[in-house]
Amino acid sequence: MMSKSPTQLRAMALSGTISIPPRFPELATISFETCDDGTHPMLVVAHQKLSPKLSIKRTFFPIDVKSLFVPKSTTDVDFEKGEWFEGVQLGQKANLMLDRTKVEGILFVREQAQSLLEMEAGMTAAESAEFYPPLPEDRSVNHYNMDPPGKTAGCH
Repeated sequence: MMSKSPTQLRAMALSGTISIPPRFPELATISFETCDDGTHPMLVVAHQKLSPKLSIKRTFFPIDVKSLFVPKSTTDVDFEKGEWFEGVQLGQKANLMLDRTKVEGILFVREQAQSLLEMEAGMTAAESAEFYPPLPEDRSVNHYNMDPPGKTAGCH
């Protein structure tokens, strides 16, 4: 039987995941936090400051996080230079960091994982009055619904 290299095994483990933040080589501030309502032992939070006026915070359940990469250099991110945390090591790292420390890194999360997305945007009052997030019946969100409310295909 042929043994697999650590790189091959990592590639297998990361299949079916998405990176957070989604664009390489961007990094997020990763923290592990106690869940306020006690329903889960912890949550994994990735906070990304995109500009002085815009930041995004994504929260995940730990079971959906498959890997954490912490680069050796935050200015020259290279997957070959840094630490990978997966499986038991990831759990140990999470417990050490729980409600205490944060790291700059990249999460790899299951593509179908549930997430909470929070956005903070600095804008003028006029801009904020015109802004609205995608609503459930927006065609861009509900693109599989071919029969929007109030309209039917064919004759009435």
